[in-house]
Amino acid sequence: MLLLSYPCGPVAANMIFVGRDGAKTVAVIDPSDAELALAILKDRGWTLSDILVTHRHFDHLLGVAGLRKATGATIYISETDADGLRSARASLASMAGEAQEPVEPDVLLRDGDTFTAAGLGFRVLETPGHTAGGITFVCDEERCAFVGDTLFAGSYGRYDLPGGDLNALTYSIKNTLFALPDDYRLYPGHEESTTVAEEKHSNPINYEGIWFD
Repeated sequence: MLLLSYPCGPVAANMIFVGRDGAKTVAVIDPSDAELALAILKDRGWTLSDILVTHRHFDHLLGVAGLRKATGATIYISETDADGLRSARASLASMAGEAQEPVEPDVLLRDGDTFTAAGLGFRVLETPGHTAGGITFVCDEERCAFVGDTLFAGSYGRYDLPGGDLNALTYSIKNTLFALPDDYRLYPGHEESTTVAEEKHSNPINYEGIWFD
């Protein structure tokens, strides 16, 4: 699988390009810098087909409107968090003093939905807790998942912002993400990737919140 990650934007969120090995058509996950994304696409001779957004926060979507305007790529986000693309207030961009151009998503996702982007098959897991509508994009054929800010390597997302909920976050991690096979690689919205096995063993969420059976 083609996978390139670039920390960028106001708080160094991971903007991740994915596609099939050797392909010239790619998708991007959580683009926060349209100018950088377009420069990367031009430099590598790639065509952008799809934009996948894991949750409503501005640091993961500031580049979406610009990329849509420049490429016509299809925008995917959860139905619950879609207002983050439409409103700087909903995305918390206005609170952070960041300018955000509104854009209307094309596909509103729910738990269990499946779709194809840049030749890769994805299924959607609802993983609320960091936001009410946070989702994870699972690519089973490549044994990986893109988890946004639900989980980090050795940590987990904050739950003290509007729509956050510790019990929901605990459930999302322990009962949804940890239900994936141990060898699946997890790509968070910040910092480095990890695996299900590593986080089941050492993530401090194991000692927080409530365990749900």
